[in-house]
Amino acid sequence: MTEMLSDAGQDHLALDWCQAGVDRAVEAGDDPGVEERRHALLVSRSYLRERLGVELDEDDLAARGEADSSLAQLAATIRETLEPFQPGSDVYSARDEEAFDGIVLRWVRADFRAVRSRWPESTNTYGDNYETYAGRIQQEARLYEQSGATRVRLISGSLADYEAYAKAQQRDPAAPSTRRDYGEWCAKARPDRVRLWPPERNEACWCDSGRKYKKCCGAPARN
Repeated sequence: MTEMLSDAGQDHLALDWCQAGVDRAVEAGDDPGVEERRHALLVSRSYLRERLGVELDEDDLAARGEADSSLAQLAATIRETLEPFQPGSDVYSARDEEAFDGIVLRWVRADFRAVRSRWPESTNTYGDNYETYAGRIQQEARLYEQSGATRVRLISGSLADYEAYAKAQQRDPAAPSTRRDYGEWCAKARPDRVRLWPPERNEACWCDSGRKYKKCCGAPARN
């Protein structure tokens, strides 16, 4: 909700909603799940306050500090795993082989709005909603298949993971080339983010809808 309001230019409403969530979390006590949600809300609140010129309080600063520390740790982990895959290694040479993989980066549904908001100019081909975007991803995967790719792999991109990658590589996260290389890196270094396309008809659809592929992106009406 915070992201939706902020994307719509309603930062003041987003801040009010965020504050109400923080207050409810405080009233709920020390449940670990509630505390995790409270921390996320505090991070969001700190960015909203900063954008609106409101002074940050101690809770805001503490939450931001923890978030920055987590991001730094993730960046360090990514930097370590990147070392075997620098330019010139097989993560890049796959492009030069006669047989090739189709690698399609797609943002997870939960991060789509944030990605569009963060880099509107370089993501304007995505469309304004996830259904349009999913259709574009299907089309891109199908083009790889029709072009003779040995296999097509969908990479589930996470915004936090991507930003840590860009930071570790000192790359511009807004650049399409950074997204392309992030997808190729994930294909090698992050097998947990890789899924073969197309899924079996009765498998869960790749687009995070919760429906079976045959009733979602694999339905005849959408192909």
